[in-house]
Amino acid sequence: MELSRLLDADAHHELLLNRGIDQGYVDGGAAVIVKTKAAKRRRRRKQVHNCLVQKSLWETRRLVAREQFHVRSLQSVDHFFQLFGHGYPAELSASEEKFLSVLVDEDISVGDGVRGRAEFYEQWRRYKQAFSVRRLSNFSARVITSDDRGCLIECYGEFEGRVTAVALETVFPSALKDEALVERLLHRRFVCPTRTLISFDSSGCLVQYDAESNVFEAVSELLDFNPDQVAKLMTDAMISEGSLLPPVDDCESETGGSAEQERAADDFSSPVTSSRSSINYILS
Repeated sequence: MELSRLLDADAHHELLLNRGIDQGYVDGGAAVIVKTKAAKRRRRRKQVHNCLVQKSLWETRRLVAREQFHVRSLQSVDHFFQLFGHGYPAELSASEEKFLSVLVDEDISVGDGVRGRAEFYEQWRRYKQAFSVRRLSNFSARVITSDDRGCLIECYGEFEGRVTAVALETVFPSALKDEALVERLLHRRFVCPTRTLISFDSSGCLVQYDAESNVFEAVSELLDFNPDQVAKLMTDAMISEGSLLPPVDDCESETGGSAEQERAADDFSSPVTSSRSSINYILS
């Protein structure tokens, strides 16, 4: 608006000058000098105006590119959670493997100083073994920060699983001191709220994955929010920063997973499924 006003003022000034020349009020030579200076001012202002237009176009393109980057990142998050919708996938198609190989950075940060693509997938495998994850849902995802280096996406959801013998042995070892507590928890279904922060770099690679699984809330509900039992279960719980789980022995997992446990995993309608053989095994 300011440039337009100034340009209009120059045009009006030139019109008055021309009238003065025509009517003999203004010397012709002086008028030429004045008109030349006015023309230079108009050219400079026009150049400034063009620069401002170019800057506006550049900022618009940059904004559009940023929005497109956000859309692609959110789509990647959505597709990722679809692939892991039942926990660690038993198998992946060639296209799914290619998607993950491009998406997940080789040096991805998982939390608590743990890095690397192999460690990232290992954590998913441990959750599947320890909690028999059967469903992972993501309810919301939004970009909370963004700059030229990438963006940070916040996700809220939950996963559904059950308390296995492996979980009691590796994640909640203090529970093994109380047979009644073990019997109350073993094979119980639970739903655990999750909050995940996912960082993408400027090329769209997933470079940081910080998961927060609210296991405390999940087990508190299982134990009817009994503070003594919750405290006993969570004492020395082996869940580190970033909700990372300790190593799970494959042989131990297979040995502890009796046929009764497998049937219990399929029967999520039963609130409590006791298995004396499983309890005796993990307490032995």
